Amino acid sequence: MATNPMQRKARNSFLLGMLIMLIITGAIIAFLILQLTNMKKEEKELQASYVTVYTLNRNVESGEEVTEGDFTITQVVNANAPTDYLTPSDLGTNMIAKIAMTTGTVLSKEMIYVDETVTGNDVRKQEYNMFILPTDLETGDYIDVRLQLPSGTDYIVVSKKKVEIPVISGVDSTDTISIELSEDEINTLSNAIVDAFKVNGAKLYVNKYTEPGIQEASTPTYPVSQEVLQLINGNPNIVEQARNALWNRYNAQDSSGVQTQAEQRNDVINPAVQTEEADGNYEANMEESITNSITTRQEYLEGLSAAATTTSTTNTTSN
Repeated sequence: MATNPMQRKARNSFLLGMLIMLIITGAIIAFLILQLTNMKKEEKELQASYVTVYTLNRNVESGEEVTEGDFTITQVVNANAPTDYLTPSDLGTNMIAKIAMTTGTVLSKEMIYVDETVTGNDVRKQEYNMFILPTDLETGDYIDVRLQLPSGTDYIVVSKKKVEIPVISGVDSTDTISIELSEDEINTLSNAIVDAFKVNGAKLYVNKYTEPGIQEASTPTYPVSQEVLQLINGNPNIVEQARNALWNRYNAQDSSGVQTQAEQRNDVINPAVQTEEADGNYEANMEESITNSITTRQEYLEGLSAAATTTSTTNTTSN
């Protein structure tokens, strides 16, 4: 059937409008798809620019032990993270801070040392009250114990030991510390104590490591007596490795290549300690040390009793 020109024009206009609308709709859809694609790409790029790191949730000192409870997992911009940032695979059971750090520090592998050393079966906590202590010594510090003789000779007896100071009635003890020692170290330090007690003007003193997290332990230089060396060699509680190390050190020449420790012992220490006066000094100093130990122990127990009484009284009052 024939159509008039007006109808044809209207139909063509409608078709043209539909075509234009489809083109516009297609363009909008294409634009939206492009925008969505760009957004996803930017999101991936943004995610790639962030890394998951560990940050500290408290301040720590150099040489202080840290645990996973001291870490907070967070995300930071990759550019702001150290290149060797700490990851879960870097964590261990005995982690030590190499340097002092503040809350919020992003941790790197260079900041944390994982000590894989296994505590030996012969390690015991020993308490001593005859050392001269630094004024600012605190629990958690690392120390060397040294013996100085009136001649000016100065020996490292045991090295890099973590200190624990007993608390008596809420106050740190002024003369007593605890350190963990192996069997050979206990014997060595006992020998040094005897020598210090026997010689007038000798002193056993403690010095601190300034950055224990990054400083290596000193090499002990104190020459034990032949009697103690024989005791150590025959002691089944001392592992072979420690026994050999002590024996090698005893027979090795000093840094100048002149004397062995055995020769230093015979030339410097033995003449000073093998006298009647030395024996008398030892008895007097040992009595003083024992008296100090008894007094410290009594004060400690009295402090515990007082604390228990205070707690009991507080509980009774509150009820």
